[in-house]
Amino acid sequence: MASEQQITKQISNRQAKILAAIVKENCESGQPVASQDIVDKYQFGVSPATIRNEMGCLEKLDYITQPHTSAGRVPTDKGFRYFVNQLMDKVRLTLKDQDRLKTDLMKLQMANAEISRRLAKLVSEYSQQASFALFPEEVSTVGLSNLLSNPALPAEDAKEIAQFFDNIDEYSQKMIADYGSHGAEAMIGKEIQLSKTSDYSMIVSGLQLPSGKKGVIGLIGPKSMKYEKNLSLIEYVAKLLGGSSAVILMFMLIK
Repeated sequence: MASEQQITKQISNRQAKILAAIVKENCESGQPVASQDIVDKYQFGVSPATIRNEMGCLEKLDYITQPHTSAGRVPTDKGFRYFVNQLMDKVRLTLKDQDRLKTDLMKLQMANAEISRRLAKLVSEYSQQASFALFPEEVSTVGLSNLLSNPALPAEDAKEIAQFFDNIDEYSQKMIADYGSHGAEAMIGKEIQLSKTSDYSMIVSGLQLPSGKKGVIGLIGPKSMKYEKNLSLIEYVAKLLGGSSAVILMFMLIK
């Protein structure tokens, strides 16, 4: 696999900015992005012909692809990965969202089994994706309906995710072992390795439970998801839950 330094040499600063614009537009609309969309919304200071030429270069380098003749471009797995690793701005949750999450987490005063269900539901509601919480004693999945109604996710991918949720008990212990001590990270397309045809994205993070044991929270959605927001969400929830375990235990005892 090429190193990040080698990849960087293949793409100019202007091409990187155009790629970032394509990813952001695709994540907003779930649709292919035309060169005119970039010209209309972004001030690159170059002609439309130059934008088209640069998009052609990005396509040759396999950062974007054209799904249909005369259609716009969509990012490839390589394009999404480059965006997440090199171009994505660090997005922090608003203070309002942070306060809401703190309040909601403080309400998780049941046993671990109930916490897993509520935690998965919380992540699903904030991200509008499907989510899961893997605890040593309990596994919960929520939000598959969010994906079934999302036009950006092909039916075959939604079916594969549904099958993953149906069999998640089989993956839970390995995922806890693999990711239980890791911070938030994104896996894109075939990086997920659930099957040879995986064409969606998963964000996971390890967390420490009130009992001191490790678990994993995650969400699944189309590759055109909002990575900045969702990575920040998973990262913040894991940090907040781990840092607030003593407070949650006190709250459980008081109740």
